[in-house]
Amino acid sequence: MSQPSAAGSPDTPIDATVRLMTPERIVFEYPLGGPFRRFTAYMVDLCLLALLVVGAVAVALLLSLGAASGMGPALVAYFLLSWGYGAFCEGVFNGQTPGKRALGLRVVSERGVPITGAQAVLRNLVGAVDGLVPFFFLLGLSSMLLSGKFQRLGDLAAGTMVIIEQRRPRLGLLRIQEPRVRAMVDRLPVRIAAGSNLARALSDYVRRRHRFGRALREEMAESLARPLRARFGLPPAEPADIVLCAVYHRVFLGE
Repeated sequence: MSQPSAAGSPDTPIDATVRLMTPERIVFEYPLGGPFRRFTAYMVDLCLLALLVVGAVAVALLLSLGAASGMGPALVAYFLLSWGYGAFCEGVFNGQTPGKRALGLRVVSERGVPITGAQAVLRNLVGAVDGLVPFFFLLGLSSMLLSGKFQRLGDLAAGTMVIIEQRRPRLGLLRIQEPRVRAMVDRLPVRIAAGSNLARALSDYVRRRHRFGRALREEMAESLARPLRARFGLPPAEPADIVLCAVYHRVFLGE
C-alpha cells in the first residue's frame, strides 16, 4: 500500500517522500525527485542528445560526401535518437539516463522495484506529449503537481516514479564472503533502491548476526526476508539470513 507524504502542505518540500508498506508492515521510503531537479537532469540529457544528433548528422553527410542523399540517413538517425534516447538509457541502465545519473535520480516502478524495458518505452513515448511546443511542459508540470508522487503523464501511463537515489558511504561496510550469499547476490537486481528504514534494518542485522546461532538468525530475519523474497521473486525456501545478507551487499556495496 502506498502512503505518499502530502505534497501540497506548506511545510512539505518539493522533493517529498513516498512510503510503501508491505503486508508485514515493513516500510520502504523513497525520496521523490521534484520538478526542479528533474528539469535540470532533462536539460543535461537534452544537451547530450543534441551533441549525439549533430554527430550522427555529420557522420551521415561525411559518408555521403556531402550529397543530398546523406540527408536520408541523417533524418533516420535524428528520429531514432530523439525518440529512443530516453527509453534506451532507462531500459538498459536500470532507470537512469546520463542526466538522471548526474543529478542522483532513478526511475523505478510504483512498487519500488526496477522498471522493465516495456515501462521505459511507454513512459518515454507518452512523456513526449509533456514537452510539445504548444504546452511547453505545462502538461507535465501540472501532472507532477497534481499527482501524489510527482508523476508526469508518462509515469502515470507506465506505473513509474522518479526517486532520488541516496548514495551511502562505503566506510566500515562489511563484506560477507559466504558462497551462498555471493550466489544470491547474482540473482538480485543490479541496483536496489532502499529507503532509510530498510537500510538501517539491514545494517543492524548484518553487524550483529555473528552473535547468534543459525536458528535464531532465521527467526530474527524472517519478518524482513519474507517481503524481500516476494519483491525480488526469490523462492520461499531461501534462508532468511542469506536473503538479508545478499540484499545488504546490493544496497550498500553494489556488488
